[in-house]
Amino acid sequence: MPNEEIHSENITISSVEDTGQQIKIRDQNRRIYSFFKSKKDGGDTEAYKSYQQYKIGDNVMVTFKEVPYKDGVIKNIMLFKPATGQPEEKASVTPAAQWRARTSAGGGRPGLEYWEKREAKRQSSILMQVAFKSAAALEASRVRAGQNEDRERLYHDTLEFYDWMESQIGEENSKTESAAKEAVRQKSQAETRDDDFFF
Repeated sequence: MPNEEIHSENITISSVEDTGQQIKIRDQNRRIYSFFKSKKDGGDTEAYKSYQQYKIGDNVMVTFKEVPYKDGVIKNIMLFKPATGQPEEKASVTPAAQWRARTSAGGGRPGLEYWEKREAKRQSSILMQVAFKSAAALEASRVRAGQNEDRERLYHDTLEFYDWMESQIGEENSKTESAAKEAVRQKSQAETRDDDFFF
């Protein structure tokens, strides 16, 4: 469970979202903080009063508590003050740096496992698109035939088409793998016979 002690941190306000009852602020490192605008008695909260003198781009010191919520924590702001120093910038990670980090373990090149995962993800995405288009065409023909449009049925049909196509691909992959294994076995036997010939 997170520590519910009070924290103070210098941040730069990079964006603000007013949801009506509360305000959500994103800092220079894209972390989110929030606070309520009014107390239960209807008066303004201290956070809202002190926030009103600041705008996007300003450096401020926020005093907040980390409050447990669902699977994480919320940074609940209690007070805004003038910044006492420069906000810390998290080192930005470029896509190229992410690529180098992923591939550095394999001598600079991604391994077979990486490419297999990438291909499986691509195929799954394509299958879902095709399944949706097929289900939409089926639903359109039902509507043209006089039935009412049913989005639940469209959703169900999409999943049914997806599952069917995935099973078909699974069968094809099994056949391909079996054929590849057989070809390797035959090649191995042929090489063994050739080796026997030379000795």
